[in-house]
Amino acid sequence: MTTYLDRYTAQAQRIRAYEGWLRSSAPGAMALRWLLGPGQWASNTAIYRLAEGLKLDAKTRLLDIGCERGAVLRLLDDQLHCEVPPVGLDFSRAMLEQARLDDPNTKRDAGLVQGSGIAMPFRDATFNLVTCGYVLHDLDDDEVRALFFEVGRILEPGGLAVIWDFGPTGNRTLDAWNERVVATGGSTPRLRSNTTLRRLASDVGFPFTRYADLRPFLLPPIPRASIIVGRPPAGFDPSKL
Repeated sequence: MTTYLDRYTAQAQRIRAYEGWLRSSAPGAMALRWLLGPGQWASNTAIYRLAEGLKLDAKTRLLDIGCERGAVLRLLDDQLHCEVPPVGLDFSRAMLEQARLDDPNTKRDAGLVQGSGIAMPFRDATFNLVTCGYVLHDLDDDEVRALFFEVGRILEPGGLAVIWDFGPTGNRTLDAWNERVVATGGSTPRLRSNTTLRRLASDVGFPFTRYADLRPFLLPPIPRASIIVGRPPAGFDPSKL
């Protein structure tokens, strides 16, 4: 039986390998550093419309899981002018160091936290919006469920989480190639469909799950799976949706 400690230890081992790879001069590492910084417009095009689509405002209390260089965090904060400083969570110290170099805004710098999405260091019902991009492909199904459980815990009633990642094409050969493209630090990515992500979210008790349909993304040209899940307020009846 896999315990929480086993999962956390395995994740810590992966992040050490990832950080070593990320700091290297490997072409893939250099490309990823660009995509997570100046190339954010290409890798997360649809996020630019997220504030409008979800009717977000300055009262949004935002957590970005796997914030990396903080590009999504800065984008949404610049659009919304959040009254409460947004928070970015990442297991990688190297990424958080780069995020601080990228953004001299001390308000946002104070909101960068090192930690794991499967055991987040936040109180229950702290945020009303959670974003999580390109994290799940490095996790097994039990780790994804653990992350979804934590998302449900830290969301306030009525809060939403938008989660996206690389998805499968349905072609085994092409999927194998895409897994090689998105692999980092020797990890073996898992490409999951919208349906699979919704099922895993339902496994931990989310009664509200929807396709997010965040496409199009430009780079890399790999399908994306994206879902919205929520922590409904008291009396919520999903059958009436």
